[in-house]
Amino acid sequence: MSAIDEAASRHILITGATGGIGSATARLLAQPGTRLSYVARDPARLQDLVHETWKADSAVGVPADLADLDGIAGIVAKAEARHGPVDILVNNAAVDGFGHLEDMPPTEIRRVFDINLLAPILLTRAVVPQMLARGSGHIVTIGSIFGSIGFAGFAAYSSGKFALRGFSEALRRELGHSGIAVTYVAPRYTKTGLNSPAVDRMAVATKMARDEPVDVARQIVAAIESRRAELIIGRAERVFVRLNALWPKLVDRGLAKTTKKIRDLVKPAA
Repeated sequence: MSAIDEAASRHILITGATGGIGSATARLLAQPGTRLSYVARDPARLQDLVHETWKADSAVGVPADLADLDGIAGIVAKAEARHGPVDILVNNAAVDGFGHLEDMPPTEIRRVFDINLLAPILLTRAVVPQMLARGSGHIVTIGSIFGSIGFAGFAAYSSGKFALRGFSEALRRELGHSGIAVTYVAPRYTKTGLNSPAVDRMAVATKMARDEPVDVARQIVAAIESRRAELIIGRAERVFVRLNALWPKLVDRGLAKTTKKIRDLVKPAA
């Protein structure tokens, strides 16, 4: 039996569920027998997603702002009160934080780290004890190609995603032979509402490859099915990640023109 068949009778919690990647992933995972818990800020959009994924045995929306770290345990408690212990956690929610570091208010920097890094860590911490007790479970974390390659204009975002990748790697080793799988997925630029208009302009100006959310979601679901440890989306991106790890100065030079374009795009309006 594949992991995705097995998951058809399990409780899956997805954060950022109403976003492009989150909702596309939810629709693919919504199979008969599946119990789904969706976490996002907008109650109306959550309810729409619940109705759209009618094939699932049961789906519930849990409205929450993941920047409120004190509420993390409550999110898990609400989901478990409806569907029982979480079997698969999909840490998907994120904010982009695009801009020059010196122009970002400290509150915005804190928000980027709270949502992109601390919330996934605390959600994982909340669900792992019961997974350990059962000897099974799956932690799936959606990172970014910018978690392996730091880009200008994304200092806060990239550093948080670098840390998130390190968290997934360390957790995978820590949980080792526990029966709990840990999967890290690094999408490249994806056409979702997460991206501000400035980020969209940057992607066009720098000729980034751009994926549709459903295509990314299919790869996420395949990674869940195979219990894959890590997936970097995009052949060229995988090569670039290796180059950056081995010869970062070479990548510095290769990105020089792209970096200038990004700096120009995020200049404050006169």
